[in-house]
Amino acid sequence: MSMLEAHHQVIFYPEDPAELEKATQTRESAEHLCTLPSALLCPHAAYDLSMEALHASFSLASGLPCKLVVVLVPLHQEVLLCDEPAFVFSPTQEGMVVGGMHIRFATGMRMHLQTLHAPHLALQDSYFEEESAFELTLPFIHSYLPDTPVLGLAVGSCTKEQTAKLAYLLRTITEKEPDTLFVVSSNANALLPSDVAADHANTLADLLRQGSDLWEAGQHHLISCCNLPSLEAIRRQPWAIRRWQLNSWYCKGQEHPAPSVLGEGKEKDVWHLSASLGERHASETNL
Repeated sequence: MSMLEAHHQVIFYPEDPAELEKATQTRESAEHLCTLPSALLCPHAAYDLSMEALHASFSLASGLPCKLVVVLVPLHQEVLLCDEPAFVFSPTQEGMVVGGMHIRFATGMRMHLQTLHAPHLALQDSYFEEESAFELTLPFIHSYLPDTPVLGLAVGSCTKEQTAKLAYLLRTITEKEPDTLFVVSSNANALLPSDVAADHANTLADLLRQGSDLWEAGQHHLISCCNLPSLEAIRRQPWAIRRWQLNSWYCKGQEHPAPSVLGEGKEKDVWHLSASLGERHASETNL
C-alpha cells in the first residue's frame, strides 16, 4: 500500500506513538450524534492549543456507524498556477501512518469524485504535505472512529461559483454513501487583535446557529474563518437543516464561555470552536 508521508510530528502532535495514543485516547460525552450524514467542526493547531477542542468535537461522534469520514481542510497558500482550474485536492496515496497509527484512505470514493468533478478536483499530495490540518486530525479519527476510511479534501479560496461547485461535490458524496461524517477543520477567525478576533468569532457563531449565508459575510469582512468555503458548502447540503450546535470555545488552549477581549486586549487571538451539525441524543450513561 502506498502511503502519504507524515511531516508535522513534534511541532503539532507527539511523535512518540505511546504519547500520541495517550493524547488522543477517547473521552466520554454527555451527548452523541445519532444521524448521518452529519458534521463536526474542529480547529487545527498544535495539540497544546487545540487538543481539548478536538476531543470536544470527536467525542460527539464516538460509536457513530459511519462508513466514510470526509476531512475538509483549508489551503493557507495559493493554488499553484499549474494546478488550476482545480481548487479542491485529494491525496494520491492509499493511506497514511501517523505516529504508528495506520489510516486507510477512501480510494474508491476518490476515484468516483475525480470522474465526476475533474478538472475542479485534482489529485495532488503536495498540499497535504505542506498543510498540517489534515495530518493532525487523523489520530483523532483513528481513536474515535477506528477502521473508517478517510477522504481528505483540501479546499482553496473559492469564488461564489466555486463554492457552489464544492457544495455539489459534497452532495455527490452523500448520494453515493449516505453514512458519511464530514469533519470541517477550521479556526473560528484569523490571527487578529483581540477585540476584532472576538467580534469575528462571535459573528461566525451567530451565523452558524442561524444557518445564515457565510460567503456574503466573508465578502463583507465580518468573519475570517480559514475554511469558510467548506462551512458554506456544508450549509447548502439538503441534510443540513438542523443548523450547527455550538459546544465550547477555546483560546490558547483554555476554555472560555464565549469569545471576548482577553487580558488587556493588546495581543492577537485565534479562537477555536467545537461544534456539530446533526441530530444528537443523550449518551446511555447520562440517561
